Formats: sequence, C-alpha cells, structure tokens
Amino acid sequence: MSRSKAMHVRVITFNVWNVEGDSRRHQIINRELRRLKPDLLALQEVIQTREKASLDTIVDGLDMHITHQQDVQAFQPPYSDRYGGTAIATRWPHRVVEVLDPRMPQAPDVPWATLATVVNLGDVGSLLFIATTAAWRPAAEVARERHAVAISDLDARAFPG
Repeated sequence: MSRSKAMHVRVITFNVWNVEGDSRRHQIINRELRRLKPDLLALQEVIQTREKASLDTIVDGLDMHITHQQDVQAFQPPYSDRYGGTAIATRWPHRVVEVLDPRMPQAPDVPWATLATVVNLGDVGSLLFIATTAAWRPAAEVARERHAVAISDLDARAFPG
C-alpha cells in the first residue's frame, strides 16, 4: 500500500481595501503577514500602478512569488487605479493559467479579475490556486452567479481528465 504525500499549507485571503483609511494600513498588513507566514496569499483590491505600488509594500520581506492582475491582463480595467485589482503571492513558483474578467452588464465597473494559478509544490504535486473578488452590489446577483459558474469550470480547464 502506497501512502500519498501530505503537507500543511497556510492560506490567507484578504481584501486590502485599496488605499482607503489609515495611511499606515499596508505596513500593518505586512507586519501581520510576516507574523502569520502564509504559503498562499490571495489579495483583493490591491492598487498596483506606477504611482502607487501597494503590493510591493504588502508583501515586502515575505520571500514570495507574486502576480498582480496588471502583470497578466492586456488592458487596465476602468476604476482599477482607484479600486485596485487581484493579486496572488505564493511561497513556491506558480504560473497563471487563466485570467477571468467578471465584468458584464450587471457589473460593468468591477475592476477585479480572477487569477487562476497552478502552484508547483515539488514532490507533492501541483495545486490550482484561485484568487477572486465578485461584484459586490446587491443588484448584481446575476453577475455573481455567472462568475461563480465560470470559477467552478476553472478546475476542469486547468487539470483536464
């Protein structure tokens, strides 16, 4: 009888709430992330522009591989300079396998993409790690439902068969 390899993985998902509030908030988030030592980190509403590189401050010193949606999208969605985007940080190398744009007529102003990455865990294998943010307005339930279905299909596309 063979035994599967197992490992413990610490996962954190966190909405950094763009640049609203206390100007020290990103440094405080960084300090707490350093304490928690996540292996996989999904971040929402992260502003990453030439003028404001929030992601750099948030993950400073964490020794992680990072991808912001701006790194992999061919365009900058409206309002992303104000409300940010989605980011993934991983202890191990990862590759983006898909970027979903959830904007639709019911939620045209949503600048946050869904990032689907495959994380290489060495001898253990690969893991599909998805970071997402959905349309938040109560009237955007149709957009949220369609987005949820699209996310559920990512696994089949990333690991067919």
